Amino acid sequence: MTGTQPLTKPNPPPDGLRGRTRRGVRLVTHLWVRTALILLAMAVLLVPFYAAAQHYLNQKYMSKQNETPVTYLDATAAAAAQRTVRGLPAATAPVVLTYHDINTRNPSEYVVTPTAFDAQLAALEKAGYRSLTSTEFVDYLKGGPAPPRSVFITFDDGANGLWVNADRILARHHMHGTVFLITSRVDDRPYYLSWREIGRMAGSGRWDFQSHTHGMHTRQQTDAAGHNGSALSHRLWLPAQHRLETRTEYRTRVLADIGKNLDAFKSHGLPRPQFFAYPFSEATERGNLPPGLTLQGLLLRHYTALMSNEPPNPLEPLAAASRRAAADRTMQRLEVLHSTTAHGLLDKIAAWTQVPPVASHPLAEPAAWTPNDGTDRRGLTAFTKRRFAVKDQHYAAAEYRALGSVDWTDYRVNATVTGLGDGTNRAAVVVRSRSRGMVVISVSQGAATLEVGGRQRVVRQLAPSTSHTLSISVRGATTTARVDGGTELHWTAKGIPATGLTGGLGIRVGSNPGTAPPAFSALRLSPLTQKSPAAAGIRQAMTGSALMAPSAYWESAPGVRAPFQVKDGAITPLDRSALSVYGAYQPARTRHWTGYTASGTISKLYDPSVKAAILVKVGSRQVIGVQVSHSRLEVLSGDTDSQSLVSTRALKAAGSHRLSVTTTQRSTVITVDGTVRVKLPAQGQTGGVAYAAYRETNRSSWPTVAHLVVVPVAAG
Repeated sequence: MTGTQPLTKPNPPPDGLRGRTRRGVRLVTHLWVRTALILLAMAVLLVPFYAAAQHYLNQKYMSKQNETPVTYLDATAAAAAQRTVRGLPAATAPVVLTYHDINTRNPSEYVVTPTAFDAQLAALEKAGYRSLTSTEFVDYLKGGPAPPRSVFITFDDGANGLWVNADRILARHHMHGTVFLITSRVDDRPYYLSWREIGRMAGSGRWDFQSHTHGMHTRQQTDAAGHNGSALSHRLWLPAQHRLETRTEYRTRVLADIGKNLDAFKSHGLPRPQFFAYPFSEATERGNLPPGLTLQGLLLRHYTALMSNEPPNPLEPLAAASRRAAADRTMQRLEVLHSTTAHGLLDKIAAWTQVPPVASHPLAEPAAWTPNDGTDRRGLTAFTKRRFAVKDQHYAAAEYRALGSVDWTDYRVNATVTGLGDGTNRAAVVVRSRSRGMVVISVSQGAATLEVGGRQRVVRQLAPSTSHTLSISVRGATTTARVDGGTELHWTAKGIPATGLTGGLGIRVGSNPGTAPPAFSALRLSPLTQKSPAAAGIRQAMTGSALMAPSAYWESAPGVRAPFQVKDGAITPLDRSALSVYGAYQPARTRHWTGYTASGTISKLYDPSVKAAILVKVGSRQVIGVQVSHSRLEVLSGDTDSQSLVSTRALKAAGSHRLSVTTTQRSTVITVDGTVRVKLPAQGQTGGVAYAAYRETNRSSWPTVAHLVVVPVAAG
């Protein structure tokens, strides 16, 4: 085999090298085995210590939950609860409730017992209320539609009783709670919650957490005389320097506390808080801050909205949850106390509920009137019988649905005043009550005046008469009054935003000593005819609108994209923590839509407490909501801030229902599953479509809507 080399095996390593290699392998193996055995031995030794440490921490920071009482409402109590909501809108601004502790060991007026708390939630549930999460409440404040009849249940301070007692009660009634934490007090046992308890509560989906300061829920010296005030809303007195904090020192201290509060939320895995509750309900107006520096301004840089249990300024009462409060980003809460009964709570919620400006005979509703003349005298005798309640009284004033009329605008008041005597007695109608643009129209025997801000703006002479009729219209920024069908008094407010001009109705009577007051013989309240808002910008054509395209734009509030996934011909809500979702299809571009049929199939209605709705005429004053559950149809009508239940029907129980809603200038016709049919008259309103879904707990799956389409129809 010329030209090639024979193949040979490589030489084996010398015996010494082979031996050293084997010994090295054995040494490494033995080292790993020894290390593993040492670690195992350490684990065996340490596990009991770790278990003991965890047991100690759980004993200290994880309280045992109590068995809580169960309230069973009998037929009489259930009927009484349901009566409190008769006449109230089915969808309107939520009422914000605030509790402190739920406990049996503290006799304070601010502590509610578990028995009372369970009774209150049982009554709320029976009356048809649901509770909101913070996310849902934020959606409303940002301009989303008013949710179905709801409360926003809050708890101040973060007391341990919320975990020990309230948690199981919330779960029993499918309610949600929001806790305002003083983060420096967390783990301060036994009164406050621990971070471990907070983590468990957040994980349940029944609770979310908001801010009540880090370490400023205290009272400290605020002047040289030794007076104490809220450390948050006051500049502190510096004894060593014998002076108040400077503007810069105060601002730095407050911002540092806000920073610590936000850091505590982040470091413990909680979402950033959206709301802040004032300690002691003391805002800037009660403090000693210099002009130009407001606590509200500092706080609103970090939080969506602020909450208080008392008005910061008695001369301009803080509004309950409403569009005005949303614009101010500050609102009043209804405080629940030890003495609050379940029925009393329902009555108070009803009084705080925002209602539309409609009343055919408000003088026949004495319970709906609140005196605002500095007395607590109830009743309407002074206004209808020409007789004051006490001998030396010469003036009386009252407001109609004072807390529930915050957002009133575009309404008319018709009144007849009698008994105007010799000109020394007067009667007045107040419109835009409790707003920055409140207007008072008063009449005597021979004159009419229009007052704004306590100053006479317009005066008109009248033909002398012992009685006069008034017709007062409130529209936008303009107030117009006609006396006896002829004499006109007119005022247009300037420099005040629209939300600062909304407000309700009041009446006043007054007389000189020895003269009987005049009387209101008739009073009527009605809404003005609304004009559909003009569609601005580019219009979306109805034909070819791609509601089910993956890129379709659905909006939950102005400028806020709805949490929807549009995929495979269906819309599925994505928000895991929310209990309600809403989305309107391109609302700014579909306000002109009229004469169409919206149809789709709503599925996953297996849980009877789950509901979903297709809404039409969205953007108008006559939105129609067609809502279905497992076995029931409910039809609601009204604007996005106040809807009334106008029709209900039983449905054949099923996990899905096919809806068809045809709306024209003359009528709206609703068909479910091809058989159930409801017809409503229309008022010529135009608008687009929306989808909404509701559930009692986040353990229930969201209902979906499939094959939602809009098809033009001829007017009919």
